[in-house]
Amino acid sequence: MPGLRIDDGVQLMPAPAHQASAVFSPCGEHRLRLDRWWSDEPRALVGMCNPSDAGVEKNDPTVCRLFDLLANRPGIGGFTVVNWETKVTSSPDEMIAWRNRQISIDWEAHAAHVEQNLALMRELTAAAPVRIVAWGNLVPRSDRQTTRVLRALSLDGHFDLHAFAVTPQGNPKHPMARGGHRIMSGQPLELWRPAEGRAG
Repeated sequence: MPGLRIDDGVQLMPAPAHQASAVFSPCGEHRLRLDRWWSDEPRALVGMCNPSDAGVEKNDPTVCRLFDLLANRPGIGGFTVVNWETKVTSSPDEMIAWRNRQISIDWEAHAAHVEQNLALMRELTAAAPVRIVAWGNLVPRSDRQTTRVLRALSLDGHFDLHAFAVTPQGNPKHPMARGGHRIMSGQPLELWRPAEGRAG
């Protein structure tokens, strides 16, 4: 079976035999989590920016790349993807515009939505063997929501946060980083933010 070609000519190998699940909001406009697993070992938790329409039966290029980066790592039986914002769109700019509209229209409703997302992250991070942040330069670093998402993913600093690699700006690279920034398959994870109370 041929791999999936992305626009810098790199071939992604087909996903290994696996099971899949995804949780969307009743309206279908939000994806709360996406799971792929190939064994009974625990799943890595991957925090990204915004979800695409990948679901139970569909893998997008980012999900395929996550298979490349995670499928052969010892102690990992799959991955769970959560997102800084849950709005389904392939465009981070469109997601930010949606978020700004929601905040201006009904701040309290959006805040409740964020709280639900943070609670899910906290639940998932407690069971994960490793927590990987992978949103590249797409998430505003100084935003209060970014701080709260990082606190949720690390369980208030109790766990290390890793990255596949780090951008020149110090941000955790997106799996689809291209060209000279491409993450090599099998590359060791980098400790991005150590747990509080221990050296990096």
